[in-house]
Amino acid sequence: MSHPRTAIRKKAVELLMGNTGVGASVYASRVAPFIVNDWDNQLPAISVYTMDEAGEIHNAAPREYRRTVQLAIEIQGEADEALDDVLDEIARQVELILLRDDTLDGTASDLRYSQTQMVLREQGKTVIGACRIIFDADYLDEQPGPDFNETLDDLATVHTDYSLAGEQDDPADRANTHLTGLNQ
Repeated sequence: MSHPRTAIRKKAVELLMGNTGVGASVYASRVAPFIVNDWDNQLPAISVYTMDEAGEIHNAAPREYRRTVQLAIEIQGEADEALDDVLDEIARQVELILLRDDTLDGTASDLRYSQTQMVLREQGKTVIGACRIIFDADYLDEQPGPDFNETLDDLATVHTDYSLAGEQDDPADRANTHLTGLNQ
């Protein structure tokens, strides 16, 4: 079973693919665009990845966490005179596409814009500019998940031993129950 973060990333890629100024240069990886020969000739491009994640208990039983992961959409562009305009144009396209469906087709329970970071960096001999848009994606995660029950043996025997109000120190004086054959 894949992690919910994987589904969130893949859905973001699917929604962005072919729908922005980068065309099909959308990658579900922070490294994929940079391991291809002549990658700098394929700019602008978008990398989709997740960063930090926080969680808190949403339901105690069964245990369910409300998690918030940072979904990063990083737009890379060639560092030339038009860089800022290109990054801004594609960033606006990304924001409108992703916030139009604030659950990413049900892979998240909520998606919110958080921040944008503008960067200029060297990749070998090439200087590129980047615009990293960060969204907070909330999702619920049951732990252990529904598939956990499939790994457990069937309940066959139950033995209880209890003391009323803690008064029976001797195990022979305690009430007990022993049930067998429960898995038939």
